Amino acid sequence: MYKILIACYGQETNTFNPMTTKLEAFGDPEKFLESADFSRLRGTNAAFYEVLSKRTDVQVIPGLYAWAQPWGRCERSAHEHIKGELLRLCRQEERIDAVLLSLHGAMALDDDDDAEGDLLAALRAELGEGTPIAAILDLHANITEKMLKNANILINYHTCPHIDADQRGREAAALLLDTLDGKIRPLMQARKLPLLCEFLPSAHPVINGFQQQCRQFEQEPGVLSVSIAYGFFCADIYESGVCILAITDQNAQQGQSILRRIGDDIWQQRQSLLREYVDLDYAIDQALAQPELYPVVFADCWDNPGGGAPGDNTHILRRLLERRVKGALIAYMRSPETVAQAEKAGVGACIEVSIGGKFFPELCGAAIKKKAWVKSLSNGVYDPPGKLSRDFRRIGKLAALIIDDMYVIVSSGFAQTWSEEGIRACGIDPASCSIIVVKSSVHFRHAFEKIAGRIYDVEVPGKSEQKIANLNFVNCKRPIFPLDPMEG
Repeated sequence: MYKILIACYGQETNTFNPMTTKLEAFGDPEKFLESADFSRLRGTNAAFYEVLSKRTDVQVIPGLYAWAQPWGRCERSAHEHIKGELLRLCRQEERIDAVLLSLHGAMALDDDDDAEGDLLAALRAELGEGTPIAAILDLHANITEKMLKNANILINYHTCPHIDADQRGREAAALLLDTLDGKIRPLMQARKLPLLCEFLPSAHPVINGFQQQCRQFEQEPGVLSVSIAYGFFCADIYESGVCILAITDQNAQQGQSILRRIGDDIWQQRQSLLREYVDLDYAIDQALAQPELYPVVFADCWDNPGGGAPGDNTHILRRLLERRVKGALIAYMRSPETVAQAEKAGVGACIEVSIGGKFFPELCGAAIKKKAWVKSLSNGVYDPPGKLSRDFRRIGKLAALIIDDMYVIVSSGFAQTWSEEGIRACGIDPASCSIIVVKSSVHFRHAFEKIAGRIYDVEVPGKSEQKIANLNFVNCKRPIFPLDPMEG
């Protein structure tokens, strides 16, 4: 009987956000263990539970579920509490035969750039060298030497939006079981590139080409897994950057060949990995000139709560109001005070609101004070679309407001615009809008590409996913592209 400890723990840390992440951001500390009901997490990267639980010779030991919204560096005390809970679970068992974790891979502490590496090292020290440790990581993980040293199997998502979390979880579970059964002896190798990469969808022709290469290599005998971590460039850490992972059945030469070929290809095409943005007024002009394309989607990429931004940037809202654009919609503006105000006043009421400008007004714009009509209220709970990972329904309460001739949906929580379902929950048909502004950089595409006549990534100041050249990097290893001129 194999005893396998499983757990979900992580955060994507934006180190350019000066505010810290506290323990409560990961959920109720008293319920971390209760939250680890992995049977309910089908369709997520915790789907590995289903694979493991089907084996009659496996005893699954549910660990904890602690996941925080992307934000600033995590406080060391919070990390120590969660790490301590996992280690306590290990110690209370007579033995642990293997560990399978769902991590992010880009979590940083207020005194350590590598939270995942610290956790994996602690588990390795507790369990010994002979215990297989596997983890599923985000596509934007920053792979570190400590992570590589202390894990046997690391597998990244292949897609952005992250619609393959289920498959990656199952893949990791299958490899771990094959390892325990003695069918394979995984040898994990990595190649780091001096390259910072902005968020790009996996449908991007160049990114798609890299992923196709990985899938082709996985067809070779002895190749167990090939994946690319594009890194999270909003984490200014020494080991930030793109990393290719190759796992073979004890074939170092085969692994090195794969790493060389994929790495060389990525490096030669690095210029193609720079994301392009458009001027806000240009995007508005283009949208208004082509009403047959409605709804047109504006991605407020640099105010993406999924990248550690607050979601209350007012630049686009202010400009749409100034230009008297009719039928536009913004989803979502974080303003818990406004949500509470709307709830108290009730649907149909007219209220004076102050939206935005709460976190970084000097960068993200001052608050907008206007008269608003309360159109509808929602608890913010809806079924996420398709195969997006984890439980993204917890976006907080929503209030749909009518300000001048446009809709503004305000949220009580940090709410990346994953899909149109949150909009529909507020009684608004997104297809009836002229312009839809989403607080997201890539994940919105999974849903909105189906209804948008055109999509513009607009350029306005913000706290996440900025142009790499605009960020003040201090800690990352230099030289690195595109911060430094690099030949070859």
